[in-house]
Amino acid sequence: MKKHTVAMATLTALLAQAAFAAGDDIKTLKAEAFEIPDSAGITMIRIEAGTFTMGSPKDEVARGEDEVQHRVTISKPFYMAETQITQDQYLPVMVPDYEPLFIRAAAFEHSLPEVHQGGPFITESKYLASTDKNPMDGVTWDKAVEFCRILTERERKAGRLPEGYVYRLPTEAEWEYACRAGTEGAFNVEGDLSTFCWGPDVPTLRWTVPVKGRRQPNAWGLYDMHGNVYEWCLDWYGPYDEEAAKDPAGPAVGEQKVARGGGWSSGRDQGEDKSDAVRLRYMRSASRNRFPPQKPYSIVGFRPVLAPEVKP
Repeated sequence: MKKHTVAMATLTALLAQAAFAAGDDIKTLKAEAFEIPDSAGITMIRIEAGTFTMGSPKDEVARGEDEVQHRVTISKPFYMAETQITQDQYLPVMVPDYEPLFIRAAAFEHSLPEVHQGGPFITESKYLASTDKNPMDGVTWDKAVEFCRILTERERKAGRLPEGYVYRLPTEAEWEYACRAGTEGAFNVEGDLSTFCWGPDVPTLRWTVPVKGRRQPNAWGLYDMHGNVYEWCLDWYGPYDEEAAKDPAGPAVGEQKVARGGGWSSGRDQGEDKSDAVRLRYMRSASRNRFPPQKPYSIVGFRPVLAPEVKP
């Protein structure tokens, strides 16, 4: 808790300076935080290199069998987006001619992203509350990768990339390391779950909510690592190697891509046990899920990292 308190005391000042981080500070990895120019507010937070225990202990409530604990070293610092990419950050890049046409016309009152030229399932009209600051949902893994590629090309041309670094999806190890922020428990903040995870509100909420909102970030300054939408990772899904690893990037091939953090529907009751620990099992720091990369889901989005390039 002390680490979290200290981090929160300096976070506001860091983010206030983020928009003014010099290009040289970004290129030399000296900036603690920075806002990507002309990105509708994508703020990147520096994550220090380090070693942690990935996975969960056998006595963790609602633990999955695929969460075998092992030591992982992240050898170089990287930056991760403060929040999940929002609709107003994604659409101008990927669907510049986007125009919502059939609001809530599909099943479960979703919209029709195929008619929307790749828009989100969860969108609103001028007659309803804006969802611009909701995380972008319905993003396939390929689209998330393409967004990162476009960002890399633009920032490389502007001369703002550290040598050997690119914008990309986080590896599963980077994601869990950033989520935990030094914690070892089921969630990355102790105390009342409602202060950092909107899962306890799921019975009364039907879909995503704006990023940040009333929730608190973890010790790194990252919001919504638990809940709102799942976040695509770079890795194919597969069993962990139980041996200690350095900068692991998952199996070379696979059928499904890893997604982490839980989504807006993840906190529903799980049978007769209605405790938060069980109900929020898919939002835990160590919880793993996976989806076919070519399919859009209303529960899946992403947040990019600026990190060393990972060769296929």
